[in-house]
Amino acid sequence: MSELLSRIDFAWPWAGLLIFLPLIGRYFLSQDREVNEQVRVPFLPELIDELKLNSQPVRTSKLSSLLFWLVWILLVAALSRPEYLTPPQHIQKPMRDLVLILDVSGSMAKNDVQGGVTRLQAVQDSVRKFVAGRKTDRIGLVIFASQAWPFAPVSEDKQALQTRIDQLSPGMIGQQTAIGDALGVAVKLLDSTTHTDASKLAILLTDGNDTASQLAPALAAQLAADHHVQVHTIAFGDPNSTGDDKVDLALMQNIAEITGGKAWTAANTGAALDSVWQAIDAITPVQVKSIGWSWHLPLFQWPLLLALGLLILLAVGRVIREKTA
Repeated sequence: MSELLSRIDFAWPWAGLLIFLPLIGRYFLSQDREVNEQVRVPFLPELIDELKLNSQPVRTSKLSSLLFWLVWILLVAALSRPEYLTPPQHIQKPMRDLVLILDVSGSMAKNDVQGGVTRLQAVQDSVRKFVAGRKTDRIGLVIFASQAWPFAPVSEDKQALQTRIDQLSPGMIGQQTAIGDALGVAVKLLDSTTHTDASKLAILLTDGNDTASQLAPALAAQLAADHHVQVHTIAFGDPNSTGDDKVDLALMQNIAEITGGKAWTAANTGAALDSVWQAIDAITPVQVKSIGWSWHLPLFQWPLLLALGLLILLAVGRVIREKTA
């Protein structure tokens, strides 16, 4: 009971001073007025008898005074706006913003992954599992080929993100690979969020080397480091590839080192790719902050309704007394 009362407060406590208003009107305001006008009434004795003006004024009963003060106190209490402060409810706020940077160039259509699926299909399967396990992160998506595009904003809406992952197809924005531009877009996407106290992480996956960037990958990596964005890289594809189809492992390692991340290499199997995502998940533990929220529930309606009910009872009681008199 004491805890319940401790959570009740008044939004306008100064309104409680009005409780003394009837006393001021009774004891401090002059009630006797000097009357200088005189009227001669020849039939005054008959008028006194008829109107019973010589009878003693009826004194207010103690019960009526008590009811008056009770109604007045309830009205003043309602005017003071009592509120109930609810117990705090703790909400888990994500403390990491993460952007997936996925290669959708033409080479991702190769079906050289074990099981007869394309490289992009294997990536989609692994990424879906990773996203499903990161329930408390805000995750966005950047795709790149000849150009780089933000494909999903950084948010907690995992269902919308999974839908965007399902919509990926090889060569949807060109055939080449713009790694540096993709990293620059990811940094910009992370900077556009309003969560200034959250850590920033990007995961870059590609199966080739940079062939189309306007922003040099090394410069993009330094830009990420300057904006406190850690980048993990995943080199995926056939290690025996040559030319533009061969992953630039040195570049991927350099990007990870500049930004404080780690570089992984995944062979042409879904299991190998899954193990990489699991390793990244293991070294990036959940970061959340617990926030307590309380709400102010208004209570003014209860004393107001009680005062109204008492006034109705007084009115009904007076009508009954007048009829039975």
